[in-house]
Amino acid sequence: MLKNRGIIVVLITAVFALNGCVAPPPRERVVYHEGSDDQNYSGRYCHLCGTVRDIDQVELRQGNSGGGAVLGAIIGGLIGNQFGRGSGRAAMTGAGVVAGAAIGNAAEEDNARHASGYAWRFRVQLDDGRWATVTQGGNGGFRPGDRVYVRGDHIEPLHR
Repeated sequence: MLKNRGIIVVLITAVFALNGCVAPPPRERVVYHEGSDDQNYSGRYCHLCGTVRDIDQVELRQGNSGGGAVLGAIIGGLIGNQFGRGSGRAAMTGAGVVAGAAIGNAAEEDNARHASGYAWRFRVQLDDGRWATVTQGGNGGFRPGDRVYVRGDHIEPLHR
């Protein structure tokens, strides 16, 4: 009997651990594009400095992979298998699979809904002729024409 309780505790803990499988927030990213004109730059300039040319708000959606339903079904089946005898055990296992799949899928959908949202996409013409497309969570009050510095995965105002 203690062995069954230990298995049940482990499986219930695993179900709650499924809730911890939250998708990470949208990553900020930078994409560089080579300039179309072949300009010759001389002197000193900042390779990551440029001018904001275009700003768009974009929607980021996280999808549902179905992994939550699969993991929930496995855990629910294992828990359901601990109850009943004979055909009753098979019925409890089946009920556990169905309930676990429903709970796991709901948890994954909730996590995806929280990870989705809106972000800002900036097209920046860099001083060396290249273009950078930066997608980040906040706008920071930037407007087209602002001078910025591309730092890693976000832009910052350029103070000279």
